[in-house]
Amino acid sequence: MGGSGTGTRGEESEPVQGGLLNGRYELWETLGAGGMATVWRGVDRVLERPVAVKVLNEGLAEDSRFAERFAREARHSASLAHPAIVTVFDSGVDESGTPYLVMELVDGRTLAELLELTPRLPVERAVAIASAVCDALQVAHAAGLVHRDIKPGNIMVADGGQVKVVDFGIAKAGNDEAQLTGTGSVLGTAAYLAPEQATASDVDGRADLYALGCVLVEMLTGRPPFDGATPVDVAWKHVSERPAPPSSLRPDIPPALDAAVLGLLEKEPGRRPADAAAARAELQAAVTGMGAATTWMPPVPGSTPLNRTMAMPSLDPASGPAPTAEGDLPPAPRPRRRRGMLIAAVAVTVLACVGAAVAAQSSGSGTPTSGAASGAPVSAPPPSAAHTSTTPSPRATDPASMIATLRDAVAAANLTEAQRHPLLGALDKASQDLTDQRPGDAGQAIRDAQRDLRKLAKEHAVDKATGHTWSVRLGAISTALRRLASADSQDVGGHGSGGNGGSGNGGD
Repeated sequence: MGGSGTGTRGEESEPVQGGLLNGRYELWETLGAGGMATVWRGVDRVLERPVAVKVLNEGLAEDSRFAERFAREARHSASLAHPAIVTVFDSGVDESGTPYLVMELVDGRTLAELLELTPRLPVERAVAIASAVCDALQVAHAAGLVHRDIKPGNIMVADGGQVKVVDFGIAKAGNDEAQLTGTGSVLGTAAYLAPEQATASDVDGRADLYALGCVLVEMLTGRPPFDGATPVDVAWKHVSERPAPPSSLRPDIPPALDAAVLGLLEKEPGRRPADAAAARAELQAAVTGMGAATTWMPPVPGSTPLNRTMAMPSLDPASGPAPTAEGDLPPAPRPRRRRGMLIAAVAVTVLACVGAAVAAQSSGSGTPTSGAASGAPVSAPPPSAAHTSTTPSPRATDPASMIATLRDAVAAANLTEAQRHPLLGALDKASQDLTDQRPGDAGQAIRDAQRDLRKLAKEHAVDKATGHTWSVRLGAISTALRRLASADSQDVGGHGSGGNGGSGNGGD
């Protein structure tokens, strides 16, 4: 590997496979890609240790809002030290002016990826993960930081079972007045948004506890507590509807855990646990003595979770949609009277703001991603309907199937023969190498395919959504092949490279 992968302005400005950042951090393979950033598996040549390198995507460094979010992530994460929080080692700007973060490498996957494979976790495992997140939040809150984007994509589960919280890019510090969004906007992920966050009210650590309650519901039942057709629909439900107890979808959940989860999901922050430590104690007490009684439940069909970080207009509870059923609304102050014309104006404004946010995202940002994306000011675009429905869980199939699926997609794409041929050739070679039981050679062919895809993206031969989808699939294939090569080397007495996975939320 070797050679500079960043080049100079006007030449190659995007990090590449085998390249170096500032002559120190060697990039090996992509672990995840989002609209805002790409996370690479790499190595620190100075300290000779594996690292995860998060690089702001090309062109975004010139937008002060994206650059500020990136800087906030480095600043906030570096101020926290705890085993349940991913450590940031370094941050900087490469020779081409692209910001990057160097983080602890976590061999594992995000909780979002884990839930794709196992939509319902055993009760005790779900509570153990939530408890570890509480540990991380207790440290962050004590330092004056509110994460504001707790979701499965921002929780890493290592191969050894350790849990780590990532991405403090939109965290709010008590003395931090930096604006990541326009006035009256809300930045966060709709499916996990606390009511006070949705209405642009003051937030503290209890907003993170509400989000954790949403994540826990998803771990237990296979879906978050609320869903809807749009992010605003979901946000309104957080404000106005009572969540169903998890046991209504999964009868093996004990009453004490039902009560603990619903306590996290109280509309009023003052009715939630006082802090993360109290929340952890309640969750642990709820499963004490369960032992091996946990039963396995099949997945619950449901709509795709709205799990993208984004900017939305703040919600005014006085002008929200009517509840869908008797008893949906929690006790609340009587709404102020408004004229019909004013209500219509508010509705039009909300729709216009959401449309603008989605349009801005489509042209620009995991989360990561997330992975992930945030809103018009600082995040990734939500995937299009076609992208969502046609992208399989890359970790849910074997490398050969993933290669075949991607090859079909490339063959069907609107490309010229000259554009399509190199990428198909690399995929065909990877498939043949895999058939011949040469996963190492197949991995090299996939790296060639990643290079070919970057070239197509630079030539604008593929649109951003398609390029992102293919990039994520190639990263998943590369990871699977590395694991296969590692397993083969261990079978013959060699030393494998260990598991794969990465720190971060797949590029936000």
